[in-house]
Amino acid sequence: MKLLHSALRFRVNYFSDLGRHQVVVWMPADTPPVDAQVDVGPKIEFDVPLQAFRSEIAPLRVGRFYPSQLLHADDAPGPMFRVMKINGDHFSANFSHPLQGRIFSIDSGKSDVGTEPVGHVGQLLEWSGMETQMLTPTEFGGPDAYTREDETPDSDFYAQPRKLIHVDAVCARRIQAMYRTVLPENARVLDLMAGWRSHLPDTVQSAVGLGLNAEELADNPQLAERVVHDLNTDPKLPFADASFDAVVCTVSFEYLTQPEKIVAEAKRVLKPGGMFVVTLSNRNFPPKVIKLWTQLHPMERMAWVGMLIKNAGFKKVETYLERGLKRPRDDRYADRLNESDPLFATWGVAP
Repeated sequence: MKLLHSALRFRVNYFSDLGRHQVVVWMPADTPPVDAQVDVGPKIEFDVPLQAFRSEIAPLRVGRFYPSQLLHADDAPGPMFRVMKINGDHFSANFSHPLQGRIFSIDSGKSDVGTEPVGHVGQLLEWSGMETQMLTPTEFGGPDAYTREDETPDSDFYAQPRKLIHVDAVCARRIQAMYRTVLPENARVLDLMAGWRSHLPDTVQSAVGLGLNAEELADNPQLAERVVHDLNTDPKLPFADASFDAVVCTVSFEYLTQPEKIVAEAKRVLKPGGMFVVTLSNRNFPPKVIKLWTQLHPMERMAWVGMLIKNAGFKKVETYLERGLKRPRDDRYADRLNESDPLFATWGVAP
């Protein structure tokens, strides 16, 4: 019998030009109440000379967040800033909390979970708001954004089966629980960049796995059909229009070198009203990750995926972050990290 732990699920809710956003943190049941009217502080914005920014370390982009260490200054008013606009030889740096000036709410509720909650109140607003979008869209691109350290064919890199999951077991269960909530019941699902396991709920009717390693796909018990296909070589999905009720991409989106085309293809193969869901976390194979991924905060990665989904014409775009559960004792990082891998998700509805 699995031991259940009493927990409090705290959730921050807000909206931006991208869509709806939720941040969830699991905390022990005895956590004191959190004031729903939390003060995120005043607006702090300054005009900064371009030469004060360490451009040799990172490119300066409108809408992006940067640590204050990238400024040639010792008196920055906050640990990070967002670039609001660039005018000639100056830029506007906003050091305020990302939720400053936005309407947001905090709610909580008791729940029993199969993993010990270890989250704390400080995490609730720590990253909240970093995925929001302004009227001027964030500049994520660049001429080398989709280049990788290892540009050898992906079919060679993935030739040997690894048969592992790319998050810890707790995060994997939370991905499955999130899919259960978001995906339509009895759906025919396309699992993009599939491998040894798919983390799909039992409410799915059938699943087609598209991946690079035939042995891993064959050993995946959740797949009814298996297709070996390299999306970076050929982004065209080998399926007819309106073939699926849902398309998912689980902790693999960071390896795509033509992500706009893949999102457009996901929309094409979805039935009207179908769901496209992308889940992310913080583990990857560094040589195969696109350069842009290495330059973004995890919340910005989620925002970037959300912008791709929205720009492709999907409706009702949402982002979701969940953290605060204890890492499994048998996980390879358990001796260094107490908390399980965070879950980031973005989804949209096909029109």
